[in-house]
Amino acid sequence: MKTWILGAGALAAAFAIAGASSGDLAAQQLDDEMRPMAGQYQAEMTVLSIDIPDAPPDIAGMMTSMMNRKFKFCLTQADVDEGFRSVMNQSQQGDCSYSRFNATNGRIDAEMTCDAGGNPMTMVMQGTGSPTSSDVTMTMSGDMGMGPGTIKLRTQNRRLGDC
Repeated sequence: MKTWILGAGALAAAFAIAGASSGDLAAQQLDDEMRPMAGQYQAEMTVLSIDIPDAPPDIAGMMTSMMNRKFKFCLTQADVDEGFRSVMNQSQQGDCSYSRFNATNGRIDAEMTCDAGGNPMTMVMQGTGSPTSSDVTMTMSGDMGMGPGTIKLRTQNRRLGDC
């Protein structure tokens, strides 16, 4: 399994709460109301499904155990001001770019493609967001290192208070 798949969950958390902007966006819409407040957040990642037909039978259970998790992260005012580029860069492994990014009217809809060592992965993210919370489902499709497959995750974030 590629380690950057796990990093994608952290990316989803940062992206989901961020309503982030990035310089390489092909199409972008962003409401100021979608920007989060600085502070400490809790993210809960839940695997909804794993479909990797060529993987050993027990791999889905192992991946689910590794990827289902809760973690906390802190967004500073500098992160908010930068559009979370620094947070997203910490989470990404490989060369990633957005083909679409919309964060308007409380809705998030984006598609990103990452290339980690010649294995392209497409991530579609859809959900809701506000200045203090988000709920985003991310579907990753591509070469999982064991052949083509799809992983679907849900990431819920909520602001806990100041850092």
